[in-house]
Amino acid sequence: MDFERPPVYFDIETGPLPRAEVETFLPEFEKPKNYKDEAKIAEALAKKESEWFKKAALAATTGKVLAVGYCTDENDITVLEGEEASILTAFWNAVTYRGAFLQKLVGFNSNSFDIPFLVRRSWKLGVSVPKSLFKVSYGRVRLNANCIDMLDFWSFGTRDSIKLRDLAKFLGVGEKTGDGADFSGLYESDGKSAIDYLRNDVLLTMRCARAIQLTK
Repeated sequence: MDFERPPVYFDIETGPLPRAEVETFLPEFEKPKNYKDEAKIAEALAKKESEWFKKAALAATTGKVLAVGYCTDENDITVLEGEEASILTAFWNAVTYRGAFLQKLVGFNSNSFDIPFLVRRSWKLGVSVPKSLFKVSYGRVRLNANCIDMLDFWSFGTRDSIKLRDLAKFLGVGEKTGDGADFSGLYESDGKSAIDYLRNDVLLTMRCARAIQLTK
């Protein structure tokens, strides 16, 4: 059956794995060379370690998928939560048809972060990844052309970058309601507010993509 499905606008939220699972990836931090006092050295090392753990959610080796939001229409946003393997399975099933990667996946910084994170966590958990997600060209592995990252279009191949918050303001399509760095903590304390934040990010992603004429 050959037909074109509507684009899927999506965003993911991640959180750190339990400390016991990520300590093996903990680097050996260098002591400040100009410190002599052992207490101050210990304090400096503890600060470096704390900062490292704060970023654990950004790597597939030390973080996990907490939720995925997606939509094809702003009135029908789906949010996947629960056991991580189930989230991943449900998402890949939602964007494929009989194993074929058909729909356009539209995100923000998605080709550099969201999709690689989803794929790597899928590998870790033994979740099947659509093979048509990848293509090999001149010995290099690339993502399918259906993976559309708005940040790539904004930069025009340069180092010019922008945050989703600022892009949405620039285009006049809405505002962010929080910060992704706070998601895991908010998700634990107030799950509804965290999911509302994710829903809004999905909505902004869709509106921005349409405003820059990537989709209709």
